[in-house]
Amino acid sequence: MGWQKLLQSDVQQFIKNHECDDVRSLALKTPPDPSWPYSLILDQIKVRQKARLKSLDLYETHGIIFPINDVYEQASSSACAAYKVSLVSGECFVDLTAGSGADAYAFAQRFKSGVLVERDEASAALLEHNVDVLAKERKAVGVLTVYHGDAAQYVQGMSDVDFVFIDPQRREAGRRGIYDLSSCSPDIISLLPVLKRKVQRVIVKTSPVLDIEKAIASLGSVTQVHVVQWQGECKEVLYNLDFSLAVKNEDVEIVAVDIDSFGKVQQRFSYKISDEKNIALDYVIPKKYIYEPGPAFQKSGGFKSMALAFGVQKLHQHSHLYTSDDIHTNFPGKMYEVADVVSVKAKGLGVKKADLTLRNFPGTVQMLRKKLKLSDGGCHRIFATTLSDETKKLIVCHKK
Repeated sequence: MGWQKLLQSDVQQFIKNHECDDVRSLALKTPPDPSWPYSLILDQIKVRQKARLKSLDLYETHGIIFPINDVYEQASSSACAAYKVSLVSGECFVDLTAGSGADAYAFAQRFKSGVLVERDEASAALLEHNVDVLAKERKAVGVLTVYHGDAAQYVQGMSDVDFVFIDPQRREAGRRGIYDLSSCSPDIISLLPVLKRKVQRVIVKTSPVLDIEKAIASLGSVTQVHVVQWQGECKEVLYNLDFSLAVKNEDVEIVAVDIDSFGKVQQRFSYKISDEKNIALDYVIPKKYIYEPGPAFQKSGGFKSMALAFGVQKLHQHSHLYTSDDIHTNFPGKMYEVADVVSVKAKGLGVKKADLTLRNFPGTVQMLRKKLKLSDGGCHRIFATTLSDETKKLIVCHKK
């Protein structure tokens, strides 16, 4: 039966009673009933503890059963799913890689109908259960249907739809450092010719690890790339494909956003690849303030465009730190006030505790921290970086 046993009323009550307990401590105890799937119950408690922060709307829906922790870790947060919904609209959508269903449940708020394609039999059955729960609770506006099978097979017989979403998974997860679209399942590149005949809009979600310009070249028909930051982390990169438009790769717009827990944009920065390549900057020595872009804004790659957009100056072509004499509170990242700029040596540093960051600087944080005899923490942040004259310096800053 698997996850279906989690639906038993006594099991549900046990999960509810122990939702705030330490799962490791619970694992040492004997389950109330030896017939219970205790490992699944503990996993459900663990996932629900995460869902309270990541997927509050689903967490609060009575009867929802979450997928196992490993699957849930890969699922979009409600915030990221809501941001995706803001990018699309139409009558009918298809999610070719439904997984936990987090994105599809969000799309159902804007579309009249949708199909959730899932190749794993147990996951498909769980999706069907949760779709029924959401329908009864009236939390899914559109009518959702679950298709158990292969995405490539489904696409061959798919009717014309308004929008397709794909969140491919790496097939060779154990091979670190190797991540491109050809190593993912489903094989997006092979699906594109069929998709072009049946849909106008496609959004492909990838990990931030994937190189943006290489992905644009591989996919083709990309009009925008959205780099999404939530709770201080770069969570995902979304490639918007529109087969009705002819946009050159160098004219693709890259959009970096920081969103709140409702998917609303708090900060936004955009640029075109062609513009970025044509910008010439003068690099300067550190001034009164130092700026460090947020993770999504760094991932976006528009470092020269960012300097112009926010009225700051870069320290070096490859350092990706910015500076100014006046405060620019609209900068999409962290701001620090410079206390000192010193050479790389412990003597005369004047600081014994500080957070340490390396930007365009040889070695590792651990190596430099040992050399400087520097403890972690305190009220300072030190940037070890290379300046425009190629000298290696430590920029000692006050935390704001």
